[in-house]
Amino acid sequence: MHTFSVFKKLCAMNLKQLLVYRANFFISVILMGAWVGAYVILIEVIFFHIDSLAGWSKGETLLILSFYYLLQNLSDLFFKDNIESFDDTVIHGELDFLIVKPAPTRMLAFFWRIRWDQVGSVIITLFLFTYAFQNLAQPLSPGYFLIGLSMVLVSFILYFSLLTMIASSTFWIGRNNSLRTIVFSITQLSRYPRQIYGKIFGLIFSSFIPMALLATIPAETALAQPIGILIAFFIGITILFSALSQWVWLRGLKRYSSAN
Repeated sequence: MHTFSVFKKLCAMNLKQLLVYRANFFISVILMGAWVGAYVILIEVIFFHIDSLAGWSKGETLLILSFYYLLQNLSDLFFKDNIESFDDTVIHGELDFLIVKPAPTRMLAFFWRIRWDQVGSVIITLFLFTYAFQNLAQPLSPGYFLIGLSMVLVSFILYFSLLTMIASSTFWIGRNNSLRTIVFSITQLSRYPRQIYGKIFGLIFSSFIPMALLATIPAETALAQPIGILIAFFIGITILFSALSQWVWLRGLKRYSSAN
């Protein structure tokens, strides 16, 4: 309850900052709208030439894209900025300020700046969901769609675990810009059906670097596809990476000696 109370205060603090810099909200809406629009055009061009992509129709592929952007919206909203600046936080000794506070240091380090201006991006993604629904051959079951949305929470935890594990490498190697850029680039794999990657790369991007599952699993669940075992695997691998990320964080924190 204490941790949740601290999190609410972080949300309130950052919301007040948004009210001061309201222009950021409108800029993020415009940029996100342009970005999503570009990928919708790409999907339209692809399906102008083909009927399906690895067995996925245009509407189903757009549904994957919608879940992908929803996950990205949540990460941009809550922790992406904090992860991108974490190496500076460590190198400049700013982590000292967070360690002495009566709250979990990991939560403060990665949720200190919450970008409420990214709420506009969520609104754009809702329009993308609507467009995907219109292109589906059959309407989605509301129940399965809600379960698919719950899988986004699992994806969020897995994505957060992977990125914070990379961010924690700062304790050993200093700046990790290149490594972090690679991870963010690999995340783009989540935009497309996992089936397009074949057996070898499909195994790599579903197990060792499970980026291909982040949006496909929620979409497959929402479409009521029979993937019960895969869902159990997805939850299991999320628990594994979450525990591993926490372990790496604690090990790294022991190495931290401030910049002074």
